[in-house]
Amino acid sequence: MKRILSVLGFLSVFFLASCNKEEQSVAPTIDNEALTTATLQLTNKANPTEVVTATVDGLNGTVDFSKDTLRLKANASYSGVILLLDKTSSPVADVSAEIKERQNIHLFVYTPASGLNMAVTITDKDTNPAPGPYPVGLTYDVRTGAASTGKLHVVLRHQPNTKDGTATAGSSDLDTNFDVVIQ
Repeated sequence: MKRILSVLGFLSVFFLASCNKEEQSVAPTIDNEALTTATLQLTNKANPTEVVTATVDGLNGTVDFSKDTLRLKANASYSGVILLLDKTSSPVADVSAEIKERQNIHLFVYTPASGLNMAVTITDKDTNPAPGPYPVGLTYDVRTGAASTGKLHVVLRHQPNTKDGTATAGSSDLDTNFDVVIQ
């Protein structure tokens, strides 16, 4: 009987130890952000009174792309911010603030369509240790070229435990397009 109890005791310790090791190796998960509204706000660096905005608004997965068009001047420089809201909560949640708090697991990717004469440079960085810090993208600079039209593709990558400065890791919290007219 002592031998059976010893074997059961050993197996119990072995089982608990193996469970504990497995739990320690699993990275904690952080849920994706709930978003209903994204607004790009750009301020002309040469004329700070000129502020241009465009909003993509959607509820319950239905996105309304007709809200606004981003109208920019040709051959100009802008400072930009992206504002994110969750209008399904009461009061309305400022998701931009949540992204700022959790900047080490988020990355915005701004991709102008081919033929759209603009370049976007992310200006804010997270606090990830070396080889970071990595870009975040809540703030950015835009430089326009000659007159053109097209779409600016904006993606917010959610990268808990995988952020490495590239857009490949993680999942998408936001994946949308903004119409842009450069004139």
